[in-house]
Amino acid sequence: MLIHGEKRDGDRQIEVLSPYNGELAGRVAKCDSSVIPEVMETAEKGARLMKNLPVEKRAEILRLASQKLIEQKEVFAEMLTKEVGKVIKDSRKEVERAANTLKLSADAAGGICGEVIPIEKAENETRIGFCKRVPVGIVLAVTPFNFPLNLACHKIGPAIAAGNSIIVKPASKTPITTMMLGELFIACGLPADALTVVCGSGEELGDALVSDPQIRKISFTGSYQAGDAICRRAGIKKITMELGSTGAVVVSEKMDMKIAARKICAAGFANAGQVCISVQRVYVHKSRKEELISEMKKYAESVVFGDPMDENTQLGPMISHDAVVNAARRIEKSIAMGAKLITGNVSEGNILYPTILADAPFDAPVVQEEMFAPVIVVNEYENLEEAIHLVNGTPYGLQAGILTDRIEEALLFAENVECGGVIINDTCNYRVDQMPYGGVKNSGMGKEGPGYAIKEMTELKMIVLNGKMQG
Repeated sequence: MLIHGEKRDGDRQIEVLSPYNGELAGRVAKCDSSVIPEVMETAEKGARLMKNLPVEKRAEILRLASQKLIEQKEVFAEMLTKEVGKVIKDSRKEVERAANTLKLSADAAGGICGEVIPIEKAENETRIGFCKRVPVGIVLAVTPFNFPLNLACHKIGPAIAAGNSIIVKPASKTPITTMMLGELFIACGLPADALTVVCGSGEELGDALVSDPQIRKISFTGSYQAGDAICRRAGIKKITMELGSTGAVVVSEKMDMKIAARKICAAGFANAGQVCISVQRVYVHKSRKEELISEMKKYAESVVFGDPMDENTQLGPMISHDAVVNAARRIEKSIAMGAKLITGNVSEGNILYPTILADAPFDAPVVQEEMFAPVIVVNEYENLEEAIHLVNGTPYGLQAGILTDRIEEALLFAENVECGGVIINDTCNYRVDQMPYGGVKNSGMGKEGPGYAIKEMTELKMIVLNGKMQG
């Protein structure tokens, strides 16, 4: 664990193994609820320090951390590839994005402001009302395995910018990069008690953290099931939930199917499909379905997979054998229900070959459940109203995309799709770190993106000043 600015070993440890070859990437202390009193005492002290730290100093720390991340890009990228299994090129991109997220947080720190509120005044009264944003105090960040660096920065950056202290609980499969990030922040001048990193299971550590009344804000990224459990335990706290999705893309009949296939497959197979906004469902006009499937099949079967440290590798392993087994189970069940296998559904170690299915029934797992794997299902539609109905027909609503040459189709789609984000002429996988990012329905609540997350990590305090005391 990282506490009081120092890395500390424990009696028990988590061994972090490469999902590609099983080699040891490193070890971290495995914590349980016994650490809670010290962690909370530290975070309370850190919150007091951060509240009084000038905003210029907070921004300076964030900018320095951003700079240091870029300077150490290769070190962080190699660890990301070791513990996550993502290909080295993508790991470098994640470090670059994380550095940008911290810079965006620094920029947003200077824009934290309130507003003047009109106040009704009696005759001869002098009153003014205004509200200001104040830090919530202690933020708890629970981060997932797939982007352990950038998604940690999406929580740590705004928390620091807003003047809070933060406790980070990374995924047990990928805690090392987050621990390295914490050490980097301390080296950049962040008060030692302002950032604590603790690792452990959800049952032994997570439950105790989320239910602690001293935590005033929880920012969680992960599955719907875990998010639902956190919400039930949290009590009265501010909560941001970035949960799952079954990302959908609609392809209209006038599109170039080679371009569409390339966009869709690149977005569906990136990071072995382990991205919240991966393309999972494709709805293509029935007149072009076979052409699109043919082009997607060519792309899928050309993907280079293997050692994620190899510069030429495009697809690395999934995070674990269990993840591969769960994906295969959903694929097989969908096929049994009538879906057609176009290519894939073969695994080698923890690598699941790029998989494409077609004509899956509405209630098949590949349609209704988050696959979080390199799996794409292609179904047809007859008109845009039907396509919108199909896109909306799952419990999730994070992002959706449409590829079309008709502005009226784009606007109708944007107006009627039940998602937190609609991407026109790109896939649902598109995201830049400054945008408000978050879903509806079972995809969660609240927004990330530093400027928006800062609002989630502050409270509005109303102040009314009576400038003239009267008896």
